Amino acid sequence: MRYLKLLLFTIICMFITPIITHAECDYQRQAELSRLASNVQLAYTYSETNGFQVIMTNLTNDLYATDLYDRVIAGGKEQVFNYASGSYGFDIYSNDPACHGIKLIRKTITLPVFNVYSLYDVCQQYPNFKYCQVWGNINIDHSQFMSEFNAYKKNVLSEKQSITKEEETSVLDKILEVLKNNIVMIAILSGIIVVTIIVIIVTKKRK
Repeated sequence: MRYLKLLLFTIICMFITPIITHAECDYQRQAELSRLASNVQLAYTYSETNGFQVIMTNLTNDLYATDLYDRVIAGGKEQVFNYASGSYGFDIYSNDPACHGIKLIRKTITLPVFNVYSLYDVCQQYPNFKYCQVWGNINIDHSQFMSEFNAYKKNVLSEKQSITKEEETSVLDKILEVLKNNIVMIAILSGIIVVTIIVIIVTKKRK
């Protein structure tokens, strides 16, 4: 009977302890902590030397965080982590003694995937092709890439030819427009030139 009472007392204490622990964590304080947690920012940088670096800011001393590896991240200063491409979640908790351990929010960040097709020679020549971007999860095989690229290249060349023809036509139209607007002056100048040539020829023959 004594052991039964001891067991019952232990179970009751297990339920009462969290209530006592969070007795002072009122709604107003939780709302304030939630606001602080929502201000936590995640950003990333990339360099060939360090790869992706995730930067966490605004994690105050009233908060702490954990990542997917259950690593505890203390608040109070800017935090920098190295990760590979992918999506990562950070759970933000209260570090206030009265509300300690209460989960407030989850922050996520996605690091883009390097596109190996961007290394192709054709991508150096046609960087605007949709599958030539440096970052992007391109789920196609080589044959599909080349098929769509050849169609893109054909379309680009066709557009360039159309632009060239339009430019040539535009230049010709401008020449004809000039001739049309100055036909009288051109006729007079032509007549003067013809008369001058005739006079020169006749003068030479007389000599």
